[in-house]
Amino acid sequence: MSMTRQERIALHKKQERLQIRKGVPTILELTEGIPVVRDTSEGLVEYYRKGSILYKKVLDRA
Repeated sequence: MSMTRQERIALHKKQERLQIRKGVPTILELTEGIPVVRDTSEGLVEYYRKGSILYKKVLDRA
């Protein structure tokens, strides 16, 4: 079975690195299912979007 054009292009792209930005994101800044890490007053926080709901997980030091 042959690959589609999109599958061939995806093979040649580098994987995106997770970037840490400052501040709390808005719901419009997030893409559903893709985590975003932010540096906030609470510390390092991971945000997720599911539909129109924003979820967060505060990260602790190891």
